[in-house]
Amino acid sequence: MHAIGPLDLASLYHQTEHHYFAVTCPLHRRFNACVNGYFADLHINEWNLLFIRVGSGLLGDGLDAILELIPRTVVPVRTMVHRDKIGCVQEPLANLGFTVIETTTAMVLDLATFAPAAARGAPPQINLTYNLDDWAGPVGSAFAMSAEWTAHYQARHQLAMDGGEDLYHFTATIQGTVVCALTLSMIDQVARLNDVGTHAAFRGRGYATQLMQASLAHAMGLGARWCFLEASALGVSLYRKMGFKDLFEYQAFWRGPLPALTPPHSGETAVG
Repeated sequence: MHAIGPLDLASLYHQTEHHYFAVTCPLHRRFNACVNGYFADLHINEWNLLFIRVGSGLLGDGLDAILELIPRTVVPVRTMVHRDKIGCVQEPLANLGFTVIETTTAMVLDLATFAPAAARGAPPQINLTYNLDDWAGPVGSAFAMSAEWTAHYQARHQLAMDGGEDLYHFTATIQGTVVCALTLSMIDQVARLNDVGTHAAFRGRGYATQLMQASLAHAMGLGARWCFLEASALGVSLYRKMGFKDLFEYQAFWRGPLPALTPPHSGETAVG
């Protein structure tokens, strides 16, 4: 395979990002190559929100489109902005009531250089599972989801799988207890990791690393050369130890829910 430059890697990252969110969210709208919106759920719950992601491409009329959309959206809005676009969007978002929250890091691993590390202690049992009940437990626990929201999230993944999307769900089990889970997605032989989560009582034992290594080996078996992920500040050091390299940073902005004159009856208003 020919060498891929940084800009091409960023484009591949956004390709995997859009694929993952588009297949796991009930509604989405692609404003242009730079700006995408994803409606997280059709049901009213604490995670019922609109994701807007502003990437590496040209903003074009995408900024105007989201600035027109956001005031009409009563659910919470989380906007992820590529570091190079912050100067363009920060003031308009502040005028709409957004606050700056966390920073995340887009990362890439060249699978040609991937070498699994030796396991520490007794290795967990690693499974590629089609039983999403097993997978959902650690994910819901790790991301502090309520039982209701975890069920909605699981249902969305099940719907994507039933539709033939290339999602693979891995779990790690210790003495019959599922302690860790993640999602591997594939598009055009490019891989992405999401939902890496470990039950709090089992963190710090290397289970997530071993689970990721197994999923990366699976991706290589499917022909993947590159794997991407988005890391929180707490996860960056772990992923760097595994060989992932920083691509760019996202700055997250948050606006809470607005008082609704009438209850929203569908997601079309939010993203359409």
